[in-house]
Amino acid sequence: MEEFKQIHPKQLISDLIPIPVWKIHYSYYTARGNPKEADKYILDNKNAWDRIDDQFMRYIEEQNEKPPERKLSNVKILDSSLMGEVYLKLE
Repeated sequence: MEEFKQIHPKQLISDLIPIPVWKIHYSYYTARGNPKEADKYILDNKNAWDRIDDQFMRYIEEQNEKPPERKLSNVKILDSSLMGEVYLKLE
C-alpha cells in the first residue's frame, strides 16, 4: 500500500471510483413520543448486506448519546437496500 500512496495520479488507469450507496428506511419515536419515518444512506461495499443493519444501529446508538433530549426510541429498520453506485471522478 505504501507504493500506491506514492504514485503519480497519471499512473492510474481508472479515473472513476465506484461508491456503493445503501438506503435504510426506518421508523422511530421522537423524545416527545411522536412517530416518524425517515431515510439514511450508508456508503459501503455492495456485498455488505449482512452488516448494514448493524452499522446503522450503531450509528443510532452514537447519536442518542450526544444530545439526550433529542434521543430516538423504538428504532426499527423497515427496509435496507442497495440503491446502486455513484462515481467519484479523479482529476
